[in-house]
Amino acid sequence: MNKPIPTDFMELERCYDQLMLWCDVLQAIADFLPCHIDEDLCDRISRGLLPLLQTTHELEQRLISSRLGLIMDAAEKAGADERRRAGRLVGLGAARDVAVTLETVGEGGCRLSWETVGYQLRSFFCSMRSHIRSEREIMTLMQRATETAARLEEATNRTEAA
Repeated sequence: MNKPIPTDFMELERCYDQLMLWCDVLQAIADFLPCHIDEDLCDRISRGLLPLLQTTHELEQRLISSRLGLIMDAAEKAGADERRRAGRLVGLGAARDVAVTLETVGEGGCRLSWETVGYQLRSFFCSMRSHIRSEREIMTLMQRATETAARLEEATNRTEAA
């Protein structure tokens, strides 16, 4: 059974949904290369991918990284913070590469082979989907920890009142 998403995670979930849609589009492009790729589509993705990813990373930092202490001790949190920071940097670099490639494909001036373009797109969307799955799992763990803490507090309050 899916639990409702906490309100403060709603904006992050919208970003994840948009990224997942773009992953689907990138997969379709990769699957059908060397087909003609719509210039407007390439332009929309190449212009919008980086800002969307940067917004997503800012929300992850604010909403998830700041709350990792709910599910991890200090040493685990430090390691997780570093791995997540490094992962975001790699993801941002890959997104830049995809944006440049799509821009040149849309303009008809891409010097990469179709096989290379397909590999680059697949590498990006596979890692992005994996990242989103992992972040959503962390959000679920945080939600459970918050709910457990609330239940414990409620039980403590009832006990004290009795």
